[in-house]
Amino acid sequence: MLTIAAAIVAVYFVNAKAYGPEQHIHDYVRTLTDGDGGQALGLLHADVPEANAALLDDDALRASVEGLAISGFGDVKDIGENRVEVPVTYTYGDTEETATFVLENTGKRWLFFDTWDFVPSTLPTVQITAPVLREASLNGVRVTLPEGSNTFAAFPLSRVAASYKSQYLAAPEESAVVTAESGRQLTLAPEATDELLSKVDTGIREFLDGCTAEDRLAPPGCPFYHLTNNRVEQPIKWSIASYPEVELTQAEGRWILSPLTGTARVTATQVDLFTGDKSPLVAEEEFTFNAALRVDGEDVTLSPQVN
Repeated sequence: MLTIAAAIVAVYFVNAKAYGPEQHIHDYVRTLTDGDGGQALGLLHADVPEANAALLDDDALRASVEGLAISGFGDVKDIGENRVEVPVTYTYGDTEETATFVLENTGKRWLFFDTWDFVPSTLPTVQITAPVLREASLNGVRVTLPEGSNTFAAFPLSRVAASYKSQYLAAPEESAVVTAESGRQLTLAPEATDELLSKVDTGIREFLDGCTAEDRLAPPGCPFYHLTNNRVEQPIKWSIASYPEVELTQAEGRWILSPLTGTARVTATQVDLFTGDKSPLVAEEEFTFNAALRVDGEDVTLSPQVN
């Protein structure tokens, strides 16, 4: 009788530990770590929604669970029809969260041991939105964003990290852990890189320096001029006392340059129309103008707009 009792206890513990629903979840996580998306789909009994599948295999999949650790399981809850809910506590670095999986008992193996399967489901999705971008990096894999957005299928418990970096634009990384309960949405906010700001600043300075080459009180197509009642003799020399500071913002998916304000200095000789006396003309004129900016890949187009 003691032998039979010991055998029953042994079967119970083996069934709970080696053949319980928790082990099925461990097996699922292992397939993610191996980057085997096909096997993970098979274990989950999951359908792939109408979405981009870039995250579902190989390097992108392995990267999506880098740092994932299962720290424990909560109490298994019987929800009827041979189904149970299994709370899973997991961590990514110092962040600890809980997700729930639903599994069903599908019979016995070798008369004593339970067999479990995930209840069939559809993979959750992650929507990546970035109005001014047409591509992004998703878990280290380059993906396209037609019209600034795209939707990607993802495995539960995977971590999706989206970012963007190019010569002129950069979007800091945004990330989220996907669970079976819901999908996620990530919005990238690209900012101008120092290189883009420098290029725009150089373009503005070249435009203004071109205006200073004009031997006129009102250089055509330029934002500064000087008005006087005196006659002014040539040469008329302009210089820029202070260049505008470049500030870029975004609006409705377009880059907007803040109004550009600076100061120009003019020097010449002026003649009083009543007395004929000559005197030096030295004046500073504040100016403001706008400019349109278009960034298309590596092409930057700057168009000053002067009223």
